[in-house]
Amino acid sequence: MNYKFLNKFLAHNFTRFFPKTVNRKLLRRFKIFFVPTKFKHLPTFNYPITTNFKEQKELVNKFRQINEIIKFNTKKDMDIFLMKIFKKKKFNYFDIGGEYIDLYLKLNNVLNIDRYYIHNLDGIVDIFQDLKKHFNFKNLYPIKKITKLPKIDFVYFGSTIQYFSNYKQFLKKIFKIKPKYIFFSGTTCFEDKKVNDTIVVKQTNILPHTHYLYFFNFNNFTQFFKKNGYKLYFKKKNKFADINYTNFSPEFKKISYLDFLFIRKN
Repeated sequence: MNYKFLNKFLAHNFTRFFPKTVNRKLLRRFKIFFVPTKFKHLPTFNYPITTNFKEQKELVNKFRQINEIIKFNTKKDMDIFLMKIFKKKKFNYFDIGGEYIDLYLKLNNVLNIDRYYIHNLDGIVDIFQDLKKHFNFKNLYPIKKITKLPKIDFVYFGSTIQYFSNYKQFLKKIFKIKPKYIFFSGTTCFEDKKVNDTIVVKQTNILPHTHYLYFFNFNNFTQFFKKNGYKLYFKKKNKFADINYTNFSPEFKKISYLDFLFIRKN
């Protein structure tokens, strides 16, 4: 298979004009989720808001019937994961990039969460603020700025940090809050011997929508955390999504869709 040609073809801007049927056929045949680009930094683009208050309200009602997470999440067993860490202890949780209310509902049902903070695009935060008011979610705190926060115990990046063009500056703001745990799920990293901190790729499984994101040099990423007072506790392959990276070979051979947890050094 000539992945070099296919990578160049899918990296072109004309893919934004693709009908969804063409995208489905390409994805089904080649199973390509991302392609490399020549960009050194993320291009400026607007990440679309694809949800609304009505949909979120329906999620609340549906969740109350089945008591299960409805929307796709890269860490569907987050409740079990957090229970192992905190057990019955009260803690503050910070979801960065959370888009759907069902994760909050699930975690809040089974864990002793004092305050559940959520940060995203302003439009999504507005929706969560309306949900909080409508359903009287007392411990839900949708926020647009993270400069003035009380103690945070656990920070969650659910496949989101790769879309931050200024990810290091954003993470430095998180470091200042001094959370005990910082967890990343569904994040692509490479461990080949490369100097660069990142590579910029184009997401192709959602065409004609055009999104760009980073793949991270895992060693450099962990060193950045180490310099800011955190140590790697574990890393493992994400079990909730099967991502194909064959088209990045031979330049990248050690590339994975990962979950990893950092703990603050005492």
